[in-house]
Amino acid sequence: MKKLLLVILLFISNFIFSQQIRGRIVSDSVAVSQVLVVNINSREKTYSDSNGQFLISVNIGDELRFVKSGYERKIINVKNDDELLINIVKLAIEIEEVEVKKQLSGNLSKDSKLFDENKMKATLNNDLRVYYKSPASEFLLKPKHGEFVQPVGGGMSFGKIDDKWVLTDFVEWIRENLKDEYFVSMGLGVSEINSFLYYSLRTFDTRNILKYGFCNEHDIGNLKLHFEEKLKDFKK
Repeated sequence: MKKLLLVILLFISNFIFSQQIRGRIVSDSVAVSQVLVVNINSREKTYSDSNGQFLISVNIGDELRFVKSGYERKIINVKNDDELLINIVKLAIEIEEVEVKKQLSGNLSKDSKLFDENKMKATLNNDLRVYYKSPASEFLLKPKHGEFVQPVGGGMSFGKIDDKWVLTDFVEWIRENLKDEYFVSMGLGVSEINSFLYYSLRTFDTRNILKYGFCNEHDIGNLKLHFEEKLKDFKK
């Protein structure tokens, strides 16, 4: 009888203290949208809307984390049911210095061309990156006159390969889309990001993502939640 009464009291207590809490997220008094709000205790997650507002289920004492690329992570513990006002701080992003190997002459029109050369090099590198990642045209792949062509046949089968991505493709996609600032805001150094990604993805279900070579908004939300959970283990 005492055990039953204890269970009922615990159930009522949980019902009373479990509630939805509202909040608003700003940065320098400006509303911030698409901030990931994670309840670490219940694993529930949501995003702030265009007005910076959010609604999430909590218990008193739960830990909430607020994560957005380009901003410092914010962590709070829920102390009461008052509406929350969360202020997140933008990360200071250092701009790389332009390397100028030629001596400046003091002539503005001449010296400005040196900076233009660096821009041209950066553009060329980006164009080459796109070029190397793009598939070759059928015309270029056609054999030239007199060139040996491997006969088409059954050959030796090594099993059916369906995946459009391998894990390295997915890691590259994450870094390009979430940006390094997101991981820096978690407290990781730039040199640690790849190690952290491979460590975290060992226990994340990547089968469909690798198979179709596609990651949707739902996947991104789950990834961020997974990264938050794995960070403590990685730092040990």
